[in-house]
Amino acid sequence: MIIATLTIAVETINEQHDTEGMKICNGVASIQTYTKDGPVTEQINYRCRGAGAVQVGAAGTGAQGIAIGYVDFIIVNQDTYKEKIPCLVVDSFIPSQSDTLPATPTPSVPEPVLAGARTGASNGNIPQPGDDTDTDIPF
Repeated sequence: MIIATLTIAVETINEQHDTEGMKICNGVASIQTYTKDGPVTEQINYRCRGAGAVQVGAAGTGAQGIAIGYVDFIIVNQDTYKEKIPCLVVDSFIPSQSDTLPATPTPSVPEPVLAGARTGASNGNIPQPGDDTDTDIPF
């Protein structure tokens, strides 16, 4: 199995629970690929179960993020042939920060106060540019 890491945009979500009580999500997501003509947006079906489904469901429709999983094929029997449709099986989903969320303000940090800097300089703890104390180093 080849693990795929894709940046996707969730377009639709169908949420349900199986008989064991695990959450299942499936729907359509869009990915962007690059060709010689520039970026091209494609749609891909996805499905997820368990932790991945909870993460996709919490992110909601329209969310963008990183989907980690693998590509599987859904086989659809037509009259004369079998059509194989790719489906992204999402094991985990990491949503990216949305523009609609308010930015977290950074707390202002006060400047450090150098208390006693003059007393430290006067008692010899802080070497001054004119001091010749580096010649006393034994090594």
